[in-house]
Formats: sequence, C-alpha cells, structure tokens
Amino acid sequence: MVKHLIIFSFFAILLAECGNSYLRESTNVSNIKKSYDKILVVARTKDKIARIRAEGYVVNELSSHGVKAESSVDAISMESFNKEMSDEEVENLVSKLLDAGFTGVIVTNVINREQYSEVIPGGSNVGYYPPRYGRFGQYYSYYPATSWEPDRIDTGVEYTIESCLYDITVTEGENLQWMGRFKLKNSSDIVEAIHGYSKELSTALLEQSINP
Repeated sequence: MVKHLIIFSFFAILLAECGNSYLRESTNVSNIKKSYDKILVVARTKDKIARIRAEGYVVNELSSHGVKAESSVDAISMESFNKEMSDEEVENLVSKLLDAGFTGVIVTNVINREQYSEVIPGGSNVGYYPPRYGRFGQYYSYYPATSWEPDRIDTGVEYTIESCLYDITVTEGENLQWMGRFKLKNSSDIVEAIHGYSKELSTALLEQSINP
C-alpha cells in the first residue's frame, strides 16, 4: 500500500469523473503576477517513471503558453527532493538552480488521502420506434420501450494534492507565490488525468500568478 501511494505521489491514481474539475482552491499568496526566466517542475515521488510522466505533462502545458519550464528529472538529481534537506543543502540547491537560469520552482506533494463511498444513480434508457399509424398493432408498438439500470456504489481513495510556486530569487523572508489544491480519485485512465491536472494547473497559474 505504501509503494502504491509513493508511485501515485503525484499521479498514479487519479480522478475518475473526466468532466469534473480537479482544482478545488487556489490563492496568489504574493498578490502579484510576474514573469519567470525558467521554472523547475517537481513531482515528489520515488518512482522515476511516475515522476517523468507527471513533470513532463506539466512542462508541456506551461511551454504551450509561452512559459519556459523544465522537468526536475532533467535538471537535478533524483535524491534532492526525496529527503529532508538541511538549510545549507537548500541554499546550495537554490544556488545551483539560479546558476542554471531557474527563477521559479513548482513543487507538488500528496498531502492527504481518505476512503470515499458514493452512490452513482441508475437511469433509464428509452428506445423510440418510427410511428406507423395505418394499423392498430403498428401504432400500439410505437410506445417507447424502457430499460432500467440500478444504482451502484463507487468506492475508492481520494487524494488531496497540493502544488506550490516559489520565486527563488527572493532571498529574504517567504518566497511562496501561489498555491493550489486538487482532489483526485481512483482512475484507470492515468494519461487523461495527468492532462486534466496539468491543464488546470497551467490555467490557474497563468490567470493568477504568472505572466508568460
């Protein structure tokens, strides 16, 4: 179960209802919008395949809107974001990122998970047939034929995912610029879920915090 959560740490289990929004709340902490030379995208997970996939889609979404971004897989070592770092290690990492041209960092973590159970209402399917009024039997059979589907119970795990944007050029005080929380449920279509998340994250950041 722990390994399953780690693999998900960003995206291995995701929202099932494709039409629903992933984003639940967001805020521009700094109350300003600004441009970034280059943004590092970090998905904190020990599973490298999940990390590559998650970060790659976010990078692509941001890039499609004119925001230069790069996956942490290509920029820093795997270990850097998977352990507790000392203040000195953080300063060294920030210094390396600044030297590499990064001015912003997006970090995503799973902050909560809980079981859910919900009733999916059943429904009816009605089939209509072309009317023919010439004979009683044909007219009578025009009435719709209805089939019914029972309610079903959907259960699984809902994850709360938090994404934060930092301005690493700010050297004094807090440098958190924006944060958003997303609700994600079990899903068999991981690729579609990653697309949905990355699009909503990109849209929210561009509307509230980032100037392309």
